[in-house]
Amino acid sequence: MRRAIEFYAMRTIGQTVSEKLLPRVRRPGQYVGLEHNACRKDPQAASVSVCMAFPDAYSIGISHLGSQLLYRMLNGMDGVACDRTYCPLLDAEQAMRVEGIPLFGWESRCAVGDFDILGFSLTYELCITNVLTMLDLAGVPLRSADRVPGNPIVVGGDALADSPEPLADFFDVFISGDGEEPLAKMVEIVAQAKKIGIGRHDLLLEIAKNVPSAYVPMFYSPIQNGPHLPSSVMPLRDDVPASIRRACLRNLADSPAVITPLVPLAQGIHERVVVEIMRGCPNACRFCQAGATRLPIRRRSVEEIVQAAKAAIAATGFSEIGLLSLSTSDYPDLEELIHRLSAEFTPKHVSISLPSLRVSSQLKLLPALTSEVRKGGLTIAAEAGSRRLREAIRKEITEQDMIEGVKSAYRAGWRSVKVYFLAGLPGETPADIDEIFKLCLRLADARREVDGHRGSISASVSWLVPKPHTPMQWFGMKNAEYMLTVRKRLVEISRGSPVNFRFHRVERSLLEGLLCRGDRSVGRTIEQAWRNGARLDAWDEHWDYSKWATAFEQTGLDVVPYVHRELPPGAALPWSHIISPRGLDFLKAEHQRIIAAINPDNSAGTPE
Repeated sequence: MRRAIEFYAMRTIGQTVSEKLLPRVRRPGQYVGLEHNACRKDPQAASVSVCMAFPDAYSIGISHLGSQLLYRMLNGMDGVACDRTYCPLLDAEQAMRVEGIPLFGWESRCAVGDFDILGFSLTYELCITNVLTMLDLAGVPLRSADRVPGNPIVVGGDALADSPEPLADFFDVFISGDGEEPLAKMVEIVAQAKKIGIGRHDLLLEIAKNVPSAYVPMFYSPIQNGPHLPSSVMPLRDDVPASIRRACLRNLADSPAVITPLVPLAQGIHERVVVEIMRGCPNACRFCQAGATRLPIRRRSVEEIVQAAKAAIAATGFSEIGLLSLSTSDYPDLEELIHRLSAEFTPKHVSISLPSLRVSSQLKLLPALTSEVRKGGLTIAAEAGSRRLREAIRKEITEQDMIEGVKSAYRAGWRSVKVYFLAGLPGETPADIDEIFKLCLRLADARREVDGHRGSISASVSWLVPKPHTPMQWFGMKNAEYMLTVRKRLVEISRGSPVNFRFHRVERSLLEGLLCRGDRSVGRTIEQAWRNGARLDAWDEHWDYSKWATAFEQTGLDVVPYVHRELPPGAALPWSHIISPRGLDFLKAEHQRIIAAINPDNSAGTPE
């Protein structure tokens, strides 16, 4: 029987932070707290204390809307206090280790390891080692099996909770899908557990049985599906669900917009009001995990968006409004929304940012609607250079759409164009690679009809990671040699042209593939890479692939079965127990459509 008092003992270390940490770091403003619009409830006086953890630097985490949404929701619940924490940069990590300062809540200055629930927003594969850094600094054992009464319940949500097995050893609970309702239910269960003093094992069992969309790895075991295939999982008990359905908030209005966002003391990557206008995407691109999982489509009304924007601008003093969704152009009342926002905010010198515009017939109309739409640059997600591959991945955008959209944007004042591409697609040939460059040239020449000048094109090339829960999930990923050959070809043929190519790091993409497609055995390698010194892997200045390569050797991990090998369609996969809106039959049918579109008789070649 667990004693309830073990939940309540909390350490406050505010004076230690002020005296021993802030003077020793280069950017102390990141660790001060005290942001305008912070909630500042006392976790020591609450029935349940929660710390929302963003596993990256403050400058990134402070701008993350999902974290702020859950932070506001939890602090709005009676008896619940929610604080927040971020991953310290390397100088702060070193100082905290030297001085014995535990990871702390930014507002309460209470030790993170003493909270009841520690919830991580897992937005990106390369944040994984940051999770281990934060657990270690908090004094929380890295592995769930080693935790004892008094340690928080460690919860993971967001994108990586849809394929959680590589992280299964480090988390007590994953919440797949929209977090609002499952997290509220979990808080209720923890509050009840504290009243009656049940043990940690029994508490996790209650969560597994009673929180929809909660996956508790300790009650599941990996099962090997055959030689050279990754393992899937099966339940160890009859009273936990064999499959986990992603949580889906029925109406977006049930998750109120954040109208009092935090105003950072140190610079954040985005300093603007952000209003989520739509959740889900209607486009069903065959490579996109977010589009495949965040269904159905739910929208806010124009009136709700306008009122939220008015309240948030008044609460922050920001001078820009961002409209957030996976595909803002597909919001059905976008023209009305822009008219309303322009009428309200143009006199106040507040601009409107449309970061997710898709080139289509609708885009041709938008630039004329308002002069207050920020015109820093137009982004086109072309994804593939050739029509054949765009059709294979169901990217419903034509070259003529792109050219006409670019012309319209140039006429309205846009002066730069950025184009996103994926390379390493199934069935890709050298001719498809050349078409990437040729399409960029045609987009550059489209400006001549507007002002006689040739446009400047910035082309960003990423490498396809066949993501879980998409029709691509059974394809293998191209190897490093192929990617380097593609990069060399595009650099050579673009010399002296108005097209400037930038490439995602090859090793990073391969690691992303491992960390989203791996099974539970990958966890040993993650921990070893962290012990080798892997930190802040998404940051160029800290990225060091050699630490991961060494970890592969130390743990004997073969990346080929997870990353490069093509898998039998319908085979059980490490994430098969997480049920997304696109069912298995749909994914298999779409997989066959990809094969038919790329023509299986024309095998993919390596570009010269």
